[in-house]
Amino acid sequence: MKKVSFISIKKFVVILILAIMLITPVTSQAAFSSWPFWNNDHVNTAIDNKNGDIKEYKSFLNDSKNYLQGIDTNMSIDEMKNAIVDKIMELQENYSDTSVIPYISNKILNETISSTETDPSSFLNSIISTIQSALGNTNIALNSLEPNVVVDDMVATTAGKLSGETYKVNLSGNIYYADVDNNGKPTSNKWVVLVHGFMMNGQAMADALGDMYLDQGFNILAPDLRGFGNSGGNKGKGGMGYLDSLDIWDWLTYLNEHYTCNEIIVHGVSLGGATTIFLSGLEVDGQTITDKHVTGLVEDCGYTSMTGIVEDLLNTVGNNELVAKILGIFDVTSLSDIVGRDAIKDMLINQVDVGLTEENFDELENALNSLSKSSTPLLIIHGTSDTTVPFKNSTDVYNTAMSNPNIPYVQRFEAEGEQHAFIVLGNKENVYEGHVDNFIAKTEAIMSGTEVDKESDYQEETAESPSLISGLIKALKLIKNMFSF
Repeated sequence: MKKVSFISIKKFVVILILAIMLITPVTSQAAFSSWPFWNNDHVNTAIDNKNGDIKEYKSFLNDSKNYLQGIDTNMSIDEMKNAIVDKIMELQENYSDTSVIPYISNKILNETISSTETDPSSFLNSIISTIQSALGNTNIALNSLEPNVVVDDMVATTAGKLSGETYKVNLSGNIYYADVDNNGKPTSNKWVVLVHGFMMNGQAMADALGDMYLDQGFNILAPDLRGFGNSGGNKGKGGMGYLDSLDIWDWLTYLNEHYTCNEIIVHGVSLGGATTIFLSGLEVDGQTITDKHVTGLVEDCGYTSMTGIVEDLLNTVGNNELVAKILGIFDVTSLSDIVGRDAIKDMLINQVDVGLTEENFDELENALNSLSKSSTPLLIIHGTSDTTVPFKNSTDVYNTAMSNPNIPYVQRFEAEGEQHAFIVLGNKENVYEGHVDNFIAKTEAIMSGTEVDKESDYQEETAESPSLISGLIKALKLIKNMFSF
């Protein structure tokens, strides 16, 4: 097989950012911009400008637009795309210390790479139009759930122990109480750990899903995964699930040491869903997550293996010459022929740096191997029209869970026609919440010693259409929190 070379890890990570394991900016922004009330004065009165971020945001966009307006229109589409990718990445480096740039730069890159325009002038105008539109949408802050406690002194000790000292980064997270006593202490012993997706942070997850748990009397821990929010690590990269699961283990330890925890649900979306499955059968120093009082796992649209999600990406892009160039592969005719599993494995270990080695990669990169060792009830959620993490991943999770005799209860929500991470913008919200509520009831029945059928027979509710205003508010919160990672 021809040797594969890599120009830079950053260019590979761009592809991961653009196409996999995440709540994609394009999906969120498309849904967001489609609402007719974007410029409604009543909505704008609920938005607070973050002046420093907006200044940097506008500066980055103006620099990008000025560059695009100077591009030679005699260039071919492919030449233009490559030039734009290089320039946007260069500009992003210049603004690397700001909070709003990663979201919008990846949006521009995504639209550049995925454009099907054949006329160079039309293509260029479409990208400039995207930037011009973004310049008009600078109201990016909205009131969010206010944490009762901000933890900013956590250390990723388990990752440091199992993967090496370089992975021992500082971690940050927010805690929200369902109710408090006269001393400001939580009155509930029930907890949920909300694990966010790529390009998000803990606050975004709390805003998207927190109310349904607070209403059930659950306190919330919403950590920033490594590389995102206020946590340490390589910014914008993350750990692709395994390292993140070790960090969630540390957060579970934190909860048990600082609070009384009778029951803990771990609920992950996208990258967070994959992290939840990686966590499911984890054993550290002879303990499992049941020893940490975890009583249930909610896995929403997570992928099942690191190599699998990259292979899905390559199958999607096929022979795309631009993607081949971004990956740093030259003189090839087909990505699928050249980038085999061994090359992907090497890339993940040595370039993306997922915390695994040649010796343990094959065992630990597949989250289903962890799930096969689990004994925790599981709720699986996935949209049938997910084009980011294919729906087949949820079928693999379901089959593995059903074949594991130690898992006492498995519930599945196949969200017909829904895309990736549909709950984040409030799609089928009442159906989603109904599944979660039923799952909680089943886990609590199991805790009390009641025997339940392993396969759920839950009949879900009929979907209600959310109001445009409530959906818009949820979208605004998401966009704001994406900008702040």
